[in-house]
Amino acid sequence: MKPGLLASLLCALALAGGPAAAQEAPPELRVRASIQDADPITPGATVALQLDVLTPTWFTQPPQLPALTLPGVMVTPASGEGAILHQTIDGVAYSGLRYTYLLSPTTAGAVTVPPLQVSAKVGPGQRDAAGASQALSFAVAAATGAPTAAPPPEVSQAFGLAPDPVIVGGRITRSVTQRAMGMQPMLLAPAPLRDVPGFKRYPHEPEVTTLTDGRGGFLGGQRIDRADYEPLAAGESILPALSWDAPGAGSTQVRLPARGFQVGAAPAATPPFSLADDLAHLRQGLRWVIPLAWVHAAAAVLALALLAWLARTPLQRMATAARTHWRAARARYRAGERHAWRQWRHASGSPATGLTAFYRWLRLAARAPDLRGALHAAPTPQRDAGATLLEATYGPTRQGAAPRMQWLAASRAWRRAWRAAATRPAPHALPHHLNPRPEGASATGRGPARSNA
Repeated sequence: MKPGLLASLLCALALAGGPAAAQEAPPELRVRASIQDADPITPGATVALQLDVLTPTWFTQPPQLPALTLPGVMVTPASGEGAILHQTIDGVAYSGLRYTYLLSPTTAGAVTVPPLQVSAKVGPGQRDAAGASQALSFAVAAATGAPTAAPPPEVSQAFGLAPDPVIVGGRITRSVTQRAMGMQPMLLAPAPLRDVPGFKRYPHEPEVTTLTDGRGGFLGGQRIDRADYEPLAAGESILPALSWDAPGAGSTQVRLPARGFQVGAAPAATPPFSLADDLAHLRQGLRWVIPLAWVHAAAAVLALALLAWLARTPLQRMATAARTHWRAARARYRAGERHAWRQWRHASGSPATGLTAFYRWLRLAARAPDLRGALHAAPTPQRDAGATLLEATYGPTRQGAAPRMQWLAASRAWRRAWRAAATRPAPHALPHHLNPRPEGASATGRGPARSNA
């Protein structure tokens, strides 16, 4: 390929890639603000501030709208739902949403709407985009009563009677409804439902409603004021006329006519039963007969309760002494030969427990620390049996521990022998220091002493 032709191709590719690179630029977010009201704006009127948010791609998340605060203007923020737009600007197709702020000036003068910053995520990849609207200004003219002023609200009233015809103690409900197109309901003045002589007034909470076109578009506002009037006396009664200044109507006043009512006397209340007869028979049938045995039983219970209360201190002492005696007796039993023998008898059934329980019982039964000392005064067969058990358990030729049943059987024989040999000394026996005996021997010297435990 010739060098000139190659250079021409590279230049053509570079020129073709320029528009493609321009198309890959981040998407543009267009934000426009406008006032949609050609008539002169007066205090109390409501104008719509439309905010258009457009993008040449699409929104991946709803646009983030700014909060708007204007001095001297009551601002109703845009709802979360916007009208869908499709426009072509400079040959580029845009789509977007239109949001509406409602502005209700409360005073005359110039109002400046600052630029509104809007951010959104658009296009593939959820790229961030931001834009701002241009600043706007509009003038609020003072209301002069001219034909260009905002029209007064439509006002009507209604009356409800309960009962009909009304009587003393009944209720007359007076309702005043105001409807104003192009005006926020919060700007409607409350109807002056004041106290009226001859009536007792019970006011209701006002009902304030925004009127829409069914698609979220603002039309106006409605306010309903109610009050219940209770007649206090029979005869001719009149609820007076009402008048007050209507907002946005210059010096025009709203007037509602008075209305008269013929109040009847309240009928005498007839009780469903005779109160005098009820009072006369109030205590009839309330005589109770208590059996004499119940009285005696109650007196006995009271006497026993009084006796227990008076003897509570001695009874507590007796209970304490009984608990102390029982604990001492239990301690003596646990320290005696019978308890040790019971423990050894239970332990003999388990080879893993050893002979600890046996030697504990031996010290209490024979007063000797080991088996040889306990059997040194016993007959030869018993000594031989003890030596055989010791040799089988601890000797050098042992083949294993002797069965516990052999120890238990020998223990039973030794225990019977020691208990039979243990006798109390004769009344004429000498004192212990004059007639000493070997450790473990009885008073007769024929066997070990019996445990007193």
